[in-house]
Amino acid sequence: MRWGSALLVLLAFLSLGAGHALGAAIVSPPAGAVVATPPPPVRVVLDAPVERALVRVRVAGPRGASSTQVITGPDAPQSLVVPVREDGTGTYRVAWWGITIDGHPFAGSTSFVVDRPQPAAAALAPDGRDGAGPLSVIARFLVLVGVLGTAGMALTREWVMGGAWRSGGIAPPGDDAPDRVRTAAGRVAAGPVRVWWAVWWGLVSAWALGLAIALPVQAVALGGQWADLLARARWGNTWIVLVVLMALAAVAGVVARRGDGVPGASRPRMYAVALPGVVGAVALAGSGHALSNADRAVSMLTDVVHGWATAAWLGGLVMLLVLALPLVRAMPDPDRVRFGAAVIVRFSSLAVVAVVVLVVTGVYRALAELPSLSALWSTDYGIVLLAKIAIFGVMLVVAAGNRLVLHPRLERAALGIVATGATDGLTALRASVRAEVALGAVVMAAVAVLAGIVPPT
Repeated sequence: MRWGSALLVLLAFLSLGAGHALGAAIVSPPAGAVVATPPPPVRVVLDAPVERALVRVRVAGPRGASSTQVITGPDAPQSLVVPVREDGTGTYRVAWWGITIDGHPFAGSTSFVVDRPQPAAAALAPDGRDGAGPLSVIARFLVLVGVLGTAGMALTREWVMGGAWRSGGIAPPGDDAPDRVRTAAGRVAAGPVRVWWAVWWGLVSAWALGLAIALPVQAVALGGQWADLLARARWGNTWIVLVVLMALAAVAGVVARRGDGVPGASRPRMYAVALPGVVGAVALAGSGHALSNADRAVSMLTDVVHGWATAAWLGGLVMLLVLALPLVRAMPDPDRVRFGAAVIVRFSSLAVVAVVVLVVTGVYRALAELPSLSALWSTDYGIVLLAKIAIFGVMLVVAAGNRLVLHPRLERAALGIVATGATDGLTALRASVRAEVALGAVVMAAVAVLAGIVPPT
């Protein structure tokens, strides 16, 4: 798949999820109802537990009396109970807005009549918005690729690239290849290493840009509650943590970049570069849909592991594309084949583990979020999830071709079992890695959209 095609699909996903609201609230008494005096409290039942500190309401009676009290009972975390002060007969109007514990802004309004029907009154508009809009999807996408990408690129550079360099590649028994391969790789490493760092800094920049977009978008959706959003909401606490982690990643990158020109950078250096993203994946899981599940602890742990596996696979693919494969291509034969085979063998082993983890954790989370199989095609959340699964399936097919065809071909060539096909194998590998990276970008876009849609449960 070309990058242009992947971008079109990505934009389609963003459009699909843009502006998605929390969902239709259940309101009692229903809008337009005629009730007896005194006016009953208004009960609003939402699709997810709410952040009590950020809920705001406005009540207007027929003679101008107002009230702002709201009750969110601990036994009903998804409910708002709004007492209505008696103000004679006529139309009572109520508006509410706030945010759920997993970061979804909500807003709504209703009206009812006490005693007898009255001429329709203008609706009472909430200060907030129902849903944060398309910019929130873009912000989530940028933060996701920044957090997971920075961690995955650094970890796989150490585990895959560094391990292959230190081993000296794959060679027949008794061959003196290790020292020669390391020397050959070191001679051509400077350019690919510079590109690796440029891409890594691009992901840090995406992380920062996503956070810069997310805060004002969320604050505006809540009617301008900037201070309360940061100080009293889980979403705001997570935003602050991610800002600190992004700054730490930048500092680690500045320190680690000095004198870095060897494929197998020191373990402490790459682990320090990866750590903010690794912790960032935990922070993201702690502010997502898992908070709304009954098995909150297990769901959060599953989301964390799922995020780490995503970072290892997709970050590893980016590392192959911008560092390993360009470096291998610049090396002379037969060192190119021996070093390239070592890289692919190591990455294949890592990718197999990551894919198994992704499948197991993904199935568990889908079962937790979907009330039935039909929800896959009858709800917005299910449709986007189904699209994500389909694209992930295509990635698995491409990855299986690498593992079952290209991997053995390169390994046999490196061991001297076959003398041909290695160069073609490396060329085919570059094409398949490009396709997987493009498909992975679309998968991440689907994840960003899913984060903005309340699951049907």
